[in-house]
Amino acid sequence: MPNSTGLIYNSPTSGNVATQVLVTCLNDSLNIPVNIEIEVFKWDTTQTARIPIGHDLFQVIPQASRTLIYALNNAAFYEVQSDYFSATSTIIHVYGVDSTGGIIQRVLQSEMTLIDRFTNIT
Repeated sequence: MPNSTGLIYNSPTSGNVATQVLVTCLNDSLNIPVNIEIEVFKWDTTQTARIPIGHDLFQVIPQASRTLIYALNNAAFYEVQSDYFSATSTIIHVYGVDSTGGIIQRVLQSEMTLIDRFTNIT
């Protein structure tokens, strides 16, 4: 089952606003590749429309990692949904990063919520 960060507040009025979402994926398995699916969304301040800003499906070989970066333009909130198949030793973390590369928000895999399905992207 997929995981979700839930809505992450990205205050457009504070000095520390995330301009990018970094998603790190680590396959810690010794011999099994992992297939990973990531969906990323943003909302404006009205919270009436979920806007997809990224959807990726890829494979990571054993003992390797991959980092994905998604731009957050005018996002008052954002969300990352993730799931992996095959290898069980997989770690996915999400970071909101400001324009200088500083971490604004961190959501570890253990802090994500199980959801029954990915959001349909139309």
